Amino acid sequence: MKWLTYKKTIVGLTILTILLGLSFLYPLYGPKDFNSVRFLYDEKGNFLGVPPFPPSSHYLLGSDRNGADILFMMIYGGKFTILMAVGVTFLRLVIGGLVGVVFSLWLNRLLPIVKDFLLVFRMIPAIIIALPLMSKAWVIGSEETIYSILFYQMLVLALVGIPSVLLTTTEIIDHLKKESFMQSSYLMGANHFHVLKTQLKPFLTSYGIVIALQHLISALSLIMFFGAFGFYIGGISAEEVRGLEIPYSFTKEWAGLIGQNYLEFNRAPYIILAPLLAYFFIIIIINMIKKELETSMDLNHLGFHLKKKKKPCRNSERNNMRIKDVEYSLQEKAR
Repeated sequence: MKWLTYKKTIVGLTILTILLGLSFLYPLYGPKDFNSVRFLYDEKGNFLGVPPFPPSSHYLLGSDRNGADILFMMIYGGKFTILMAVGVTFLRLVIGGLVGVVFSLWLNRLLPIVKDFLLVFRMIPAIIIALPLMSKAWVIGSEETIYSILFYQMLVLALVGIPSVLLTTTEIIDHLKKESFMQSSYLMGANHFHVLKTQLKPFLTSYGIVIALQHLISALSLIMFFGAFGFYIGGISAEEVRGLEIPYSFTKEWAGLIGQNYLEFNRAPYIILAPLLAYFFIIIIINMIKKELETSMDLNHLGFHLKKKKKPCRNSERNNMRIKDVEYSLQEKAR
């Protein structure tokens, strides 16, 4: 079957599926307090120390300052990190894509105004726009409020990326409109719905997958930035990081684990390196899938590129032609 040729994609999706499965099933096998201890003793009852504890047979990845097992927290919080990024990407793609199609086909006259208005979202970093809105969700999380907090944060993170999807969609459709098969459809009397269903749908589907993977990486990066600022996905915990008075992540999502422990880098680097490397690993997997799909789907056979290429300098080309002309004239005189 054709989908079996996407080996990297299959491997990447399998890893993500296993990780999500372990995370969702954590309540069945993992301790609710993440194996948190205040004092560690050996088998003979001898006092070993206080948290944070380095990696050992008792704590494979070590523990944080509160004595919680980092590995258990990462397994539990993995679902919040991944599903939040997936949900944000889905909202961006659906809302931005649909609005972009509507403006490109039915409201084309208003498109220049919309592009000028949305240009600010491409010039200003997304975190600056979203930071004031995300501050509204800086509340203590609980089992009753966690879903409302997650939904609000998902809307905020999606909002800052919708303009980018909208503009990319309009650029793709505008490029496709110039192709002969599109112009022939309109000349034969096809309406916008027919063109969208028969001509545009295959291209928008292919480009949409790659755009979705791009925004999935973008969403993960944005979530990590917010974690560094102390805005954790799912809210903060009533418990603080012991001894530092730093808010504790309620959901134990990876960006929160990075943000709440970044001050420990010099004293106990394993506390922050474990979730940080896991975060990078997920981004590498998604980028690997994206590159394989881009190559296999041959998305640019129409000449459209999602990333702008630098145009060759005309002045340099003219200078090269002049140099060749001078060299040719000198050769003629020498003869």
